Amino acid sequence: MKASSEIQPSTVSSSQKNNTNGDQGKYVEDLDLEGTVPTEYPEGETEFQYETEKQPAAENLEDVFEPPRRTHWVMTTFLMISYLIGVGVLSLPSAFVSLGWVPGVLLLTGIVFITTVTGLYMWKLHMKYPHIRNYSAMYYHFFGKAGQIIGGTLTYLMFFGIMTADFLTAALSWKSLFQGHHVCVTVWFVIPFAVALVIGQLRSLHGISWVAFVGALCIFLPIVMTCSKVPELSKGAHAYTTIAGDSFVNGVVAMTDIVFAFAGHLIFYEFMAEMKDVRDFPKSLLVSQLVGFVFCMFTAAFVYVYLGNTTILKSPVTLSLPHDALRDAINVILIIHVTAPSVMGGNVLTRAVQRWLQCWGRRKFEDTSLPQRLSFFFWSLIVYGAGFLVACAIPFFNELIGLLAALVGSSNSFGMPAIMYLIQFRRSTSWWNWILALSCIAIGYALLGIGSYAGVYTIIQAVGNHGTPFSCDRVI
Repeated sequence: MKASSEIQPSTVSSSQKNNTNGDQGKYVEDLDLEGTVPTEYPEGETEFQYETEKQPAAENLEDVFEPPRRTHWVMTTFLMISYLIGVGVLSLPSAFVSLGWVPGVLLLTGIVFITTVTGLYMWKLHMKYPHIRNYSAMYYHFFGKAGQIIGGTLTYLMFFGIMTADFLTAALSWKSLFQGHHVCVTVWFVIPFAVALVIGQLRSLHGISWVAFVGALCIFLPIVMTCSKVPELSKGAHAYTTIAGDSFVNGVVAMTDIVFAFAGHLIFYEFMAEMKDVRDFPKSLLVSQLVGFVFCMFTAAFVYVYLGNTTILKSPVTLSLPHDALRDAINVILIIHVTAPSVMGGNVLTRAVQRWLQCWGRRKFEDTSLPQRLSFFFWSLIVYGAGFLVACAIPFFNELIGLLAALVGSSNSFGMPAIMYLIQFRRSTSWWNWILALSCIAIGYALLGIGSYAGVYTIIQAVGNHGTPFSCDRVI
């Protein structure tokens, strides 16, 4: 058996291939989707050596240190909805104010189409290499060790940033819920950290799927509850809409809100790696993208019509509501919602950190012994604790995550899936798919440049306006 502490990407040996040829059907079907050609075990790298001790034949190609494939596509859909459709949807009405009707509608529609296409590209790559379970290992396969170091590091930084941003969102909701009470802001960061640490002991995304189900419901409810109050708020507000915005800078900043609302591809490989039947992933992708598009478009358009270009409209739109029981209920629901994506990102990070740093060896995923549970708790404490400290230490972290999303989100969600797809299927793909993939690459890296500009601009504007680190009076 290979040493359980080995953590470098590696290929399966020829002897292992020969021993597993008879069992490829379950895990390794070469579904090229541009022309199916049965092959040997696909060339490629996984992040770890496979366990080679004697196992039932059907499990020979399954990495026993990773969660098994158990998740039904319906629950994967809720995982995707909960991770993709966050509280950012409540900021889209303000984005429409800056962009205007035509750019706002076209941009939102175009982004959903492109993210769906690149999501399908990622699925095809995972079907080709089902043993590659995360973005970092996929970077290694296509670009070697240097690519893994750069791409993998940025990807996990993005996971960390989103998790920490969810702590900030929860803290903001707690502060709004108890507005008028003199409570140190740091307390509001402790609560989401503690909740995430407890729920984060679920070691797989499959285990978190029911949390995601609740989280998905808890983003739809605030949208409906907020929109029900908007017509009343609009009375005497003299709202009006425009075809296009009148400020380039504000338009660029608003555009990034729409772009990165659907840039959640960094976790797609982890979702696929735990699916019972990965061939069902397109169902989850299409349903989640359609639901996200409908709710985002409805929220943005509805609120924009009633409150557009008025001083009443805030970002997020929940801040436009008066301080009453409805707003308090919405804040409670939002606190529940952000728990799901923060735990999903924390779960992926914890497993990665445990693999990298646990020098005393790794246990099989199904091992539920006390030492294994304590070990996982230790690493999750490190991950969530780091998120808590960073959230408290960087007053303008929300703006910083915008820059990180521009640098990483646009590449991982738009450009890189198309690049990897063309490298892998360049000889078999059709000419129109070449055009589509090249368009995704061009748009992705154009968004990287524009989004980086917007991110730097917002950071410059925010520095000095949020208070000092770990301050009880800090503005969040």
